[in-house]
Amino acid sequence: QKEDELVITFVIEEGPRFRVGTVDVRGDLIESREELISRLKIREEEFLNRQVLRADNLMLTDLYAEKGYAFAEVRPRVDKAKDSKRVDIVMEIDQGPLVYINRVEIQGNTRTRDNVIRRDLSVTEGGLFDSKAIRESTENLQRLGYFDEVSVTPQPALQEDQMDVLVDVKEKSTGQFSVGAGYSSTENLLFMAEISENNIFGTGNRLSLAADISSSTNRYNLGFTNPRIFDSSVLGGFDLYNWYKEYDDYTKETMGGGVRFGHKLIEKWRINYGYSYTDTDLTDVAENASIIIKRSQDIHITSALHLSLGRDTRNHFYNPSKGSVNVASVEYAGGIMGGEAEFTKVEGSSSWFFPLPWTMVFHVKGAAGQIFENEDGKLPVYEHFYLGGLNSIRGFESAYVSPKDPVTDERIGGDKMWYTNFEVIFPLFEEAGLRGVVFTDFGNVYAVEEDWEFDKIKKAAGLGFRWLSPMGPLRLEWGYNLDPDDDEDTSVWDFSIGGAF
Repeated sequence: QKEDELVITFVIEEGPRFRVGTVDVRGDLIESREELISRLKIREEEFLNRQVLRADNLMLTDLYAEKGYAFAEVRPRVDKAKDSKRVDIVMEIDQGPLVYINRVEIQGNTRTRDNVIRRDLSVTEGGLFDSKAIRESTENLQRLGYFDEVSVTPQPALQEDQMDVLVDVKEKSTGQFSVGAGYSSTENLLFMAEISENNIFGTGNRLSLAADISSSTNRYNLGFTNPRIFDSSVLGGFDLYNWYKEYDDYTKETMGGGVRFGHKLIEKWRINYGYSYTDTDLTDVAENASIIIKRSQDIHITSALHLSLGRDTRNHFYNPSKGSVNVASVEYAGGIMGGEAEFTKVEGSSSWFFPLPWTMVFHVKGAAGQIFENEDGKLPVYEHFYLGGLNSIRGFESAYVSPKDPVTDERIGGDKMWYTNFEVIFPLFEEAGLRGVVFTDFGNVYAVEEDWEFDKIKKAAGLGFRWLSPMGPLRLEWGYNLDPDDDEDTSVWDFSIGGAF
């Protein structure tokens, strides 16, 4: 010990431990006594635990605040039983007056219009105070992606039974761009780019333009989305696209567009529906092309209705550590919708995130789909399922997981597909947002005449890096094909990056 240092010793005498005896609630009860007691965690403890008691205190205070009692007081009383190492606990509740929202003030938004913020608030002027609505309002504004910082804070008003709510935001750039590149033996070098503005003129509307370009592909997409038509809960938008793709045995040219709508159902659930119209031409069809490709030459117009139901509970859009995304969708083409293609396509996916020790995350995703031919049985080859690439089964080139024509050996897709991804995501340089990932992927696509055969499985494993860089999310991943066919690469690199301006 140095002369200018002191040693401080804390002497602790534990004393006797007291068991939890009876637990009761008294005072102003907004639920039955039995229901309130059943909410208390302290009753499950064998011994008195002050930390659990404080948590119960906060829980009851928040429960009353959700019902409009913003100034409710909960006072835990711990009574020691005579001649016993046991304590009886009473939660004494004073609910106070019902409190109403007086004014909702918004500050910090120099670009985003007030109505764009107000429509995502769960609190309303003149309504009852609700602490849950305060939290939901904060989450809703954070989820918009327009702000770096969001705070929704209750503040005292002039009258005792009223409170003001201050919404303070710090805006961020909402223009985004993303670029990607990949390489395959069929596409050679492929470039992908997208530019978008997610908050046009502060209205909350989104406009995007995307392009994929390679030696054999030109694909352009223009999309517009209004997330709240007339400030309602209904989303609306449209898409226009022009696609050109050269395959070994034919060339596909597609022009089309669609409209889409959607709105929330119950909490975290959303329904989307829309209509699309496409005109597709297959040209330069080789003489020895698959009969399925030749038949598709006569199918040009696809007129389809789309319906999907989804639920998203992730705690973060880019780097979730818990929660899930679940989506089911159906597409109906032909029949009363007209057109020449006739099919019903059903798909579903489920993605789950679980926190692990040391800030690691386990991610598992499963997806499956099947296409059913409608009455006239017109299912063109370009509506078949194909897998492979960064967002399905890594270790395979895009669209390389596919059945082949037994005569021409051309990949012709299938009407049934499934795949699973298993990932462990771990921090490498957490301060800089750099993370590593190890993964294994399984799945397959089955031909129209095949059944679901789970003994035929494509398998891959690999690793990669993910970085929330200043230019946006970056992914660089290498997948190794665990059982390659003769015409498949043993490994494939995939790269993508997105950013903001």
